[in-house]
Amino acid sequence: MAWKPILPGQTGDEERGYVRVNNSGSRDDTRVIEAVKIPPSKRFTYERVLALFDNYALDEQSPEIETPEERQEIHDLLEAVLDTPPMQIAREYVAQASGSIISRDRWYGVLLEHWFRSFSQKGDPALTGFEHVFVGEQEGAKVQGYHFWYKYYLDDGMATEIDRQRFPGFADDRIVYIRGLYDDGQTSFPESVTISYRWNAPDYERWTKEGDPQAIIRPLTKPKGGFFVGCSVEGLMAIGSVRAHLGARAPKEAVINGARYDLKVFRSANEQHIRTFYPVFMGPAGTGPAPDAGSVTPSGPQRPDPARPPVPPVIDSPVRIIAALVNPVGDDQGHETVTLMNTGARAQSLEGWFLVDKAGLRFGLSDVTLAPGIAQTVRLPVKSIQLSNKGGEIRLVNRDGHTAHLVHYSKAQAKDQGRTILF
Repeated sequence: MAWKPILPGQTGDEERGYVRVNNSGSRDDTRVIEAVKIPPSKRFTYERVLALFDNYALDEQSPEIETPEERQEIHDLLEAVLDTPPMQIAREYVAQASGSIISRDRWYGVLLEHWFRSFSQKGDPALTGFEHVFVGEQEGAKVQGYHFWYKYYLDDGMATEIDRQRFPGFADDRIVYIRGLYDDGQTSFPESVTISYRWNAPDYERWTKEGDPQAIIRPLTKPKGGFFVGCSVEGLMAIGSVRAHLGARAPKEAVINGARYDLKVFRSANEQHIRTFYPVFMGPAGTGPAPDAGSVTPSGPQRPDPARPPVPPVIDSPVRIIAALVNPVGDDQGHETVTLMNTGARAQSLEGWFLVDKAGLRFGLSDVTLAPGIAQTVRLPVKSIQLSNKGGEIRLVNRDGHTAHLVHYSKAQAKDQGRTILF
């Protein structure tokens, strides 16, 4: 979760952020999400996703006209989420589970295909997973999708933030709560809600043609819908992509903060794109059948190999691994190298930092200081870490024990002696 969801009467942490959830309401004026405190460190991706909400035609049978500005907004969002910890964990999980090397550019392409590449299905000409899950669509008199808590929160009283002043005249409160649909003790778990509601949805595409906001409001009903609460855009996209990725073979169930969920995912006919993704509450953990091995946890997917010790998530760091000489000419021992670069604006001492290989062996970088924008090649001494010529990984760990950067390379990349691999 992005931060801690809490129940009414509980006190949230102002610095870390919180979402207060009222999942026991019965009146039509119930605010399911009563209060939200977004910490500054989390606001950036929410600002980026906000820019996309008004880019889509409401009716799923309508064609989509994507402008250059809208394409740039998609790119801006993907760049904002690509290196976040949830995405790093998801990318590594998929790489390990599928036995493939997934570079940053390749993962960008996976996210683009899963969430933003349009496809046609059952007479609907231009569907995307992002619109369905994060924005919501119209199918007759019903809401389709709409599984992002932050979108619901804005529509329930702050909806003109979605319009970004481009579409004046729409009301701020566009949600009419009908009732909660909770079973098996779900009201004790603020991490998710299952509700029925009406959404007074504006059709932005028609507004640009007709200019009358009142004439193009569509009162749509969601008889039963649900979503995770407090899950960031990068977190929801990461879990959804792990579930949807065919090579990852991810488990269907997750245990999150003491509750079991069935992570429903449906793909396009060619299985390349996400049609929908949403959680179904299945009761407290410990009830019913045990979840599949490797199920998703709040910190991200667990690793397929249970014998391997857990690895910390990748944090945001200016120091990156940009190259490695894995297979030197002649004897490898004492001649392998790793090249690091400081992409930040300040000098960075690597006192207390380590390079770690796939087997968990470490090599300290205590005498390395990187000036801004400078790269330095580090020679790995004999009996330090070992860069296997059969493929592997190199991990950069900071003095706090957090993974600052992680790269993978394949057997094919390492087969040529003397070749430096660029990441």
